[in-house]
Amino acid sequence: MNKITNKKIENYSKYLKEKSRPPSRGGNTNALHAHYLAVDGESYSFLALGSQQWVFKTDLVSFEYEIKGTYKNILVDTLKTVDKNGNEVVRGNRGFKHQLRTADARMPVSRREMNSFK
Repeated sequence: MNKITNKKIENYSKYLKEKSRPPSRGGNTNALHAHYLAVDGESYSFLALGSQQWVFKTDLVSFEYEIKGTYKNILVDTLKTVDKNGNEVVRGNRGFKHQLRTADARMPVSRREMNSFK
């Protein structure tokens, strides 16, 4: 296993990996997202539920990662974050889902109205 210890991040971004859902149906807050960290010019990623940010630029981060092809995948269980006050903090949704979204969001109309558009 490869390891990063007590480093500051340069960039943090996240992208939705599941089908989008409107806010009236629960939104995308707890959907599967790909999270990307840039540390020392290298990009590392992991998949997690939720759009909440796990690491901020003022934090120090430590984690183990594995290399699969060109990707450096963070092992989520090893991700540790220390805030600017020196306290270890746990951020982000660390749960999991048994089944991911597969259905597309429908138009907010009745079936009768939807069939009349065809």
